[in-house]
Amino acid sequence: MHRVTKEEYPLESLQRILNGVTFFKELISKDESQFEMLMSIAQIVTAEANETILEKGDHSSSLYFLLRGELSVYVNDERGEHILNQINAGEVFGVMSMLLDQPRSASIRTGNKVALLASIDLQHFSDINDFSMFSLETKLSFYRMVANNLRWTIERNKIENPTHPLIPRLYKIPLFSGPKGGAEELEALYKQSNLLAELVGEWNNT
Repeated sequence: MHRVTKEEYPLESLQRILNGVTFFKELISKDESQFEMLMSIAQIVTAEANETILEKGDHSSSLYFLLRGELSVYVNDERGEHILNQINAGEVFGVMSMLLDQPRSASIRTGNKVALLASIDLQHFSDINDFSMFSLETKLSFYRMVANNLRWTIERNKIENPTHPLIPRLYKIPLFSGPKGGAEELEALYKQSNLLAELVGEWNNT
């Protein structure tokens, strides 16, 4: 992978592309200064066609966003290579490895065209009581995105296996019902995200 330069992708061009991702779009529309702060710590990279960008077994504390291109998630075993699913532009990936600090369960490769990606290290969001860099509202948006991504993963798993024994565990993970937009919601989303990630991890290992 190659980190892009301002000459390759000026901030205005990147902003137009990032508008395709809900999390970035919210920041751009609500708080330009928070978007600029995010850009100061985000890694924006390109990957060549048919390049493996993440290997099974890798450790990473980063969350990834596919901005352009297409990715394949695959594993290799004694029977050969198996494509598990596709990642399309605008989608988020790497949530489980980021939260649980576990090795990746599959490899990820670009399609037949150059891909553009962004990544954010969890260290900037892991302390939910520290607002020196990112505001309460920004961290709420971040953890809403993370929780929604994990719930969507579980919903897809349920479609494939509607009688899975772990499904009752999903309904025991509490949904936040208090006032929106405060520190209480952020704490609930943080706990919910970690519980959901643990559930997805167990599901993948059964």
